Amino acid sequence: MNRMPLILGHRGVPVVAPENTLAGFRKAVEIGSDGIELDVHLSRDGQIVVIHDERLERTTDGSGLVGEKSLAELVELNAAAKFAGGAGVQRIPTLDQVFDAVGDACRLINIEIKSGVVLYPGIEAKLVELVRRRGAADKVVFSSFNHYSLVELKRLAPEMAIGLLYMGALVEPWRYAAQLGAEALHPIHFTVFPEFVAGAHQAGVQVNAWTCDTPADIHRMLASRVDAIITNDVSLAVRMREEESGQS
Repeated sequence: MNRMPLILGHRGVPVVAPENTLAGFRKAVEIGSDGIELDVHLSRDGQIVVIHDERLERTTDGSGLVGEKSLAELVELNAAAKFAGGAGVQRIPTLDQVFDAVGDACRLINIEIKSGVVLYPGIEAKLVELVRRRGAADKVVFSSFNHYSLVELKRLAPEMAIGLLYMGALVEPWRYAAQLGAEALHPIHFTVFPEFVAGAHQAGVQVNAWTCDTPADIHRMLASRVDAIITNDVSLAVRMREEESGQS
């Protein structure tokens, strides 16, 4: 378990760059993140693409469901179209392109499987194939709110780490993690406190908290000794970790 947590840029670093874009992932690494968190869907022709929503309207100049578009159609869209800060044109990247861009610079890549509101049968096998081809199993953790998807991924690739995403204040969830063979819990930050983390660590389960963006929230995660802080504001989290480290 890490004494000082890793800092993971949530969808890159959306406070300064468009979310889930190569520009955003590069920026997160540039300003000091240890890795990134991203979201994956399947295109109509079965390609793994990186975007958060099941639909295109919120972040792009397209419309409709991601899963109803071919990769050729998706890469014509501007993934920065709705970003207020102005970032030129950014394309929806494939997961392979993200690995090409920042894979070597990341200590950990958290891949969230967005197979829930829209189901993507077979996405787990495609993800396993890609990560194995990349030789990146030791730097990837898969997370999802769809725990059936994580169980399937673990069945296909016992060597790969999974993290259980959830929002409730669960009692001793490390027991559930052990039941599913999960290496990590991914709780929303306001359910995390030191005794919780200590209990998980005693059971050999990591705690990667999301999404921590205020000084108070980040301080509480540092004090709780979580294993990773997933944040939209990488520079703030990195600075606070450095300050905390200097005081300890």
